[in-house]
Amino acid sequence: MKMSGIPSAPQIDKRILSVLNNVFDIQRKISGTDAESKISRNLEKIISSFSSGNEEFFIENPLGEKYTETRTDIEAHIVGDSTDDLTVVDVIKPIIRYGNKQLGLTSLVQRGIVTVESTKN
Repeated sequence: MKMSGIPSAPQIDKRILSVLNNVFDIQRKISGTDAESKISRNLEKIISSFSSGNEEFFIENPLGEKYTETRTDIEAHIVGDSTDDLTVVDVIKPIIRYGNKQLGLTSLVQRGIVTVESTKN
C-alpha cells in the first residue's frame, strides 16, 4: 500500500543494484586521484541512466557519520570494545535510495553495510 506522497519501495533488479554498488566502489577508488575529474561525469551518467522521470537513484556514502543503534539505513559491524560515540570508519556497501530527492520523497532500496568504531580512546 502506498501512502499519500510517499513512494513505496520499488522492486529493484539485483543487476541494477550490482551496477550501482560497483559505481560506488569505483568512485571510492578514484577519489582524490587525477582520474576522478575525468571519470566522475561518466559515473554520474551511469547512475542517471536508471532514472525515470523525476525519480532517480541516490548513492549515499555514510563514511565519517555518527552511528546510533536507532539508525535504520545502515547495518553496522562494531570494531573494538567501546560502544560510545560510534563513527562509521569503513563502508562495505553504500546506502541506496530511490525517489525524488528535491521533494524529500525517497525510499530505501539498500541498507548500507558499514564498520563503526568508537571515537573515544
